[in-house]
Amino acid sequence: MIATALAILLAASAASAAPRPPDPPAPDLEAAFVAAEATVRAGDYRAAAARYRDILADLETRPAPEAPEVEWTRALLQLAVVESTLGQGDSSRAAMERVLSLDPLARIDPELYSPAFRQEFEAARIRVASRPRFRLTVTTRDGTGQGHLQGRALGALPAEARLPAGTYRVGVEAGGQVRTITVDLVRDETVVLDTAVPSRVPAPDLSAETPPAPIAVDPSPPATWVRPTAWVATGLAVAAAGVATWQGIAAAGSYSDAKGMLLPDGSLKPGVDPAAYASASASYQAERRNAWIAGGSALLLGAGAAVLWLIAPSAPVEATPGGLAVRF
Repeated sequence: MIATALAILLAASAASAAPRPPDPPAPDLEAAFVAAEATVRAGDYRAAAARYRDILADLETRPAPEAPEVEWTRALLQLAVVESTLGQGDSSRAAMERVLSLDPLARIDPELYSPAFRQEFEAARIRVASRPRFRLTVTTRDGTGQGHLQGRALGALPAEARLPAGTYRVGVEAGGQVRTITVDLVRDETVVLDTAVPSRVPAPDLSAETPPAPIAVDPSPPATWVRPTAWVATGLAVAAAGVATWQGIAAAGSYSDAKGMLLPDGSLKPGVDPAAYASASASYQAERRNAWIAGGSALLLGAGAAVLWLIAPSAPVEATPGGLAVRF
């Protein structure tokens, strides 16, 4: 009885969370949902949870138009219900939070979900709402086309959304081509996707005599040494600053010791060993010199590290084959 009721609940979950009836999913995707719901009816909830995770993994591999938001929501809510039934509270809450990250106003039908599940869903809404949101801008190189975010149509490009930190599928349609990538959002991002298909290079006419091609020289490789060198310079600057501080403190102590051996008129106090005074004075001079040298080194190394960080190349976002993605 529990398995049958849960299966009925899962079958209706996507319709309850979506504002309008969804388009029919792809046949293979619908078959995967049917198989997962059959597993629920059989009472094998662990296998059902694995099937829903497989559906989500399949959605991750599809182009944006073939993985609509309603299917993400359907799979996530059904996974949340099954994980809750298994007592896996953390996994269930994580699935709810993914739904609410994309749609903070998502609602679930009180007639289809238990009071305990609805209470967890509202608690997840509060947690997601309390998190900082970052700006994600999606466009193409020429600023034309349509954008998608986790299967949701964003409209004409450039398009923008504000989202909490997380992993999102981003896609664009332009010129009859589709490009889709996965973005780990941890700060404000601008993602530029290139949908242009490279033109075919015509085959050379071997019948015509052509002069020998000049020797091509490979361009120099990207400066992969800049970031490691910047880290080394930063570390050395910090170390030099530490040495400067240490020697400065030591010099102050030696100066105090030497001054304590003198009378106000500058002569040695009675009973003071002249060798001890000379040693304290020499230590003060050496430590002060070391402090100045280390301090100057710290400034130079710090300036060099700052320059290296400014010129260090940024890491691009990987795009699907045939496309170009640039993250700023």
